[in-house]
Amino acid sequence: MKSIKMGLFILVVSLSWGFVPQNLLAQTSLSMPDTTVHVLDTLSYPIYLNVGQNDELYGIGFELIYDSLQFDLVEVITEGTLTKIDGAFSAVNIQSNEVFYSLAATNPIQESGVLLILKLRPKSARIGQIEITKHQFNELAVQTVAIRSNVVSFDNTPPSLIGLPDTLRFNQNDTLFFALGEVIQDSDDLFSELDFELNLSPPVIVVELVDSTASLRIYSPIYVGEVVLSGKVTDQEGLFTEFSVIIIIEQAVSDESLAEQSGFPTSILLEQNFPNPFNPTTSISFEVLQASHVSVRIYDLIGREVDVLWNKYTAAGHYQLTFEASNLATGSYIYRLVAGNGVVYSKKMTLIK
Repeated sequence: MKSIKMGLFILVVSLSWGFVPQNLLAQTSLSMPDTTVHVLDTLSYPIYLNVGQNDELYGIGFELIYDSLQFDLVEVITEGTLTKIDGAFSAVNIQSNEVFYSLAATNPIQESGVLLILKLRPKSARIGQIEITKHQFNELAVQTVAIRSNVVSFDNTPPSLIGLPDTLRFNQNDTLFFALGEVIQDSDDLFSELDFELNLSPPVIVVELVDSTASLRIYSPIYVGEVVLSGKVTDQEGLFTEFSVIIIIEQAVSDESLAEQSGFPTSILLEQNFPNPFNPTTSISFEVLQASHVSVRIYDLIGREVDVLWNKYTAAGHYQLTFEASNLATGSYIYRLVAGNGVVYSKKMTLIK
């Protein structure tokens, strides 16, 4: 069938003019790019014609095959391409996983560019190959050296949530920094390329996304109680994931008083640093009543992490850490304790030099 198709191309050219120049086409060629695409997206895949400066091109024919197990051929587009130049006659025939193409022109083709476009849709995530097995210019000998290109298909998945806690808890007038970038992952896009929508019910506290640290800054100057933070994160391909977290804002009392009011001890007790204000060192104490992974990190007021004082599995007990800030500027800082069971505390301290 292939030899018949190529033979038909030669016949069309011969009947059109009766005589076809036999100039050697030393530079004219066909080419196809390597590219990538997400699974189930439609790929507009171009076949390029590169015309040599001194070549006289009147006719083109080629046979192209693609992996039908990897791609669905949606459409072959010739509108807006070199196929539609004035005085040209073309034919496209599709059989199974093969595309047969021929073009004959009454005037020499002198322009390089896109000859036609294949609209392909990949079925799975792997490397697929597109190949021109034979091609011919004018009535010169058929070229059987294959022209190949690779199309790499990736799975396109929505952002995923890993380790998102059900509840966040902090005291009124304290600032809570929640590392959103640590729980949201996307296989295709960077965190800075994701789009966020955040909603509060009721809208009585302040929640801001600090892009530089991929963190949420949460602050409640007045309200004490429970708030539901719901969100939607969307990647560049329009796929999205929704999430919600309960935020509990507690009365600004000492941890010991809170434990007495509740009738049972909390799992973590975080104390105010001493001295406060300080220069250049201060002590930060906390108590673990139930073994868990515990981290204590220091942030400036725009959410940048400046130090990590503690980050490991911690047995029950009382701990005292020393924070040395001789390399930091005068100002207020936040120290935040996060336990593996979802307990989060943060307090403010002031460095004066």
